Amino acid sequence: MIQYCSVGAAEGIGASAHYLQFDRWGVLLDAGSDPTANGVEALPDYELLEERPVSALALTHAHLDHIGSLPVAIRRFPHARVYMTPATAELTDQLLYHYLQVQRKRGGKDFIPLYDEPFLEAIRYLYQSFDYGQPFPLHSYEDSGLRFTFYDAGHILGSAGVLLEWRGRRVFYTGNTRKSSQFILQGARYPEGPIDLLISEATYGADARAETVRRPEEAKRFARKVRQRLQLGGVVMLPVFALGRTQEMLAMIQHLRLRGHLPSVPVYITGMGLKINKIYDRLLHNIYPDRFDPGALRAMTFGQWRRGQKLHGPAILLATSGMMIPGSPSFDFARTLAADPRNGIYFVGYADPETPAGLFREQQHDRLKALLGVEAIHCQVEVFQFSAHSHRQDLLAMALQLRPRRIIFTHGEAPALEWLAAETRRRLPRSEVILPQQGEWLTLA
Repeated sequence: MIQYCSVGAAEGIGASAHYLQFDRWGVLLDAGSDPTANGVEALPDYELLEERPVSALALTHAHLDHIGSLPVAIRRFPHARVYMTPATAELTDQLLYHYLQVQRKRGGKDFIPLYDEPFLEAIRYLYQSFDYGQPFPLHSYEDSGLRFTFYDAGHILGSAGVLLEWRGRRVFYTGNTRKSSQFILQGARYPEGPIDLLISEATYGADARAETVRRPEEAKRFARKVRQRLQLGGVVMLPVFALGRTQEMLAMIQHLRLRGHLPSVPVYITGMGLKINKIYDRLLHNIYPDRFDPGALRAMTFGQWRRGQKLHGPAILLATSGMMIPGSPSFDFARTLAADPRNGIYFVGYADPETPAGLFREQQHDRLKALLGVEAIHCQVEVFQFSAHSHRQDLLAMALQLRPRRIIFTHGEAPALEWLAAETRRRLPRSEVILPQQGEWLTLA
């Protein structure tokens, strides 16, 4: 018997955590935290697993909504093995330390952390890493029959889909996936079908435009809009995630500069981006030796823009966080940039509709003025499709390729989940499509 429960957020982009029980063994897929919440409120509901076995934690990638509660999960399930790719292991180290520092700064003197630096130092030795396409068993005293295989998810460095095989049954969890290549990373790889159960993300399921966009044309549109701001002496800020979006956008800007589509103006990074660049620089050379020299990303930046420095254009600024969470560099810089029509705030990835980035994308100026504490928003706001997620037609194509008996859609807003569910039922009428609720237990085999 196989049972499933969404322990974390089933709808929206929050704390990802999916539990599968295979008879007497249990696997937790991802252990995320909600980036818009604090403390216990940011965690998955691990109480749901109080009487359940947790034999392994398998992590798909190092974004906080997928790894942010890993220390809490390890403390709660101390006998579980911890599996990830080598790149995810390195990036998880950096992101968890940084996340703890940010939470401590936001919480002030009364902040009580859920874990501390010595605990992070202790648990890093529990990480077991495996390359793509290398099957490995659940490591335990008793043979469970469970076998894991990571597949390149094409989302960020080290991201992986997870294939679980058990007694002839096959379950595939996509994590966050991108089928087509990006500016740095190659596209996702998937196992051969058929699959008994597919657990798929649905981030862009409601976005009809994303499936029509072609990257070269979108890059040219981006270059044209940026040039206009720079010629006026303005600053163009890209609110980006430190991991993934920062590196991809740097590579794109360098590509456009080398071809004469963008002028050679200073390109600055704030926040964690430079530290992540160092990891990318080291590992990319090993993964793509013909495409990237050591230090390639470091050579693309002018420097790090620190708080307190005055903003002078023309310049391009890559600032975290991608969702412009209050207190982040991108949120603070928006206050400075918003009133001047020479400046631009350009969005190049997903943003939760209720975050400041989502409000900017939807032109919710009244709410933004109150949130930022500014009298007017005159800067140019643009949205570009450079996401690290597959668009909905690619997700459907993946499902058709894998021919699953059952499909669970998650990691998306309600309209995205509903569109993908309806379209999948139409195209794969023999597949059972499930939109789970958090805490709902499903018996799948």
